[in-house]
Amino acid sequence: MMLVSLGEGCWEEERTALLQLKHFFPNSYGYFYNWVENSECCRWERITCDNNTRRVIKLDLFYARDWNLGELYLNASLFSPFQQLQSLNLSDNNIAGCIENEGFERLSRLSNLKELNLRVNNFNNNILSSLDGLSSLKYLYLDDNRFKGAINIEGLHSLKELYMGFNEIDHLVSPKGNK
Repeated sequence: MMLVSLGEGCWEEERTALLQLKHFFPNSYGYFYNWVENSECCRWERITCDNNTRRVIKLDLFYARDWNLGELYLNASLFSPFQQLQSLNLSDNNIAGCIENEGFERLSRLSNLKELNLRVNNFNNNILSSLDGLSSLKYLYLDDNRFKGAINIEGLHSLKELYMGFNEIDHLVSPKGNK
């Protein structure tokens, strides 16, 4: 697939992906009012681009979806075009899991992803194995979900900070050498 930058603008592949995300996170709050076709996506609300490359480096989709719509099952493949993404905030969206074969393991292709915020959703222990492939992840926020019992994050070797408050965790198995 060929990537195209529009000079001073954002990358076409990323703009297209952002417009797909807009439809995946319907809301009545008007958060995506300026996410419109043929406009500069680096100037859109909730988007941060690198000043030099014009690639999306941060997506802040905090509370982007109406909770009244019920639980959401995420298609993590929607984030694949954001090859320079460093920070992804999906907190407070009533996400209960991922679509089968489209889980967080899809984010393993994002080698620059350092921060993933999944706070205040409805995730349970089932998503943990799909997070193992996120080798560049340094900060993981899983507070206020539905994690219970023993939690194994052995596959997250690069993790510096983990937030898991407001869950029912009895035991945490972390990577060797980490506490």
